[in-house]
Amino acid sequence: MENILIKNIDNADVDSVNKLYNHYIKETAFTFDINEKTLSDKKEWFRIFRKDGPHQCIVAYSDNNLIGFASSRPFREKEAYSSSVETSVYIDKKYIGNGFGKLLMEDLFNKINAYNVNRAYAFITEPNNASEKLHLLLGFRKVGVLNKVGKKFGKYWNVGVFEYFFE
Repeated sequence: MENILIKNIDNADVDSVNKLYNHYIKETAFTFDINEKTLSDKKEWFRIFRKDGPHQCIVAYSDNNLIGFASSRPFREKEAYSSSVETSVYIDKKYIGNGFGKLLMEDLFNKINAYNVNRAYAFITEPNNASEKLHLLLGFRKVGVLNKVGKKFGKYWNVGVFEYFFE
């Protein structure tokens, strides 16, 4: 992992992140978004992230090529959920299987741990063995399944619910 830059997302990264995310929208059921996001949509999404709070987005580059990103967002809207976050990680297909997902998620967790985060949740469309393996390796536990909760590509999909305890 030479010449790897990992940093908090900034405005200059949004276009590359959007292109990567749109690939996942078009090609996979790993996100339940169905229509591609415009750059304007992604700029709106970008506004929730802060370098000094529990909601952050981390990007990784290799020689100016986006490897991927990991993010933590509000888990639910109600105030009592404020100590929990929902996480996501997306890696460019050229870099999958090389430890970058783990690297990004560990960096994200190190950064948000200072902000009294108690739990992190990941919702993983089944099957997605690579993502499940990554999350279990990071210390998540599978705590349930949402059965046939989303419909994409003419098929209903289950979603595994994974929970991480911050200590």
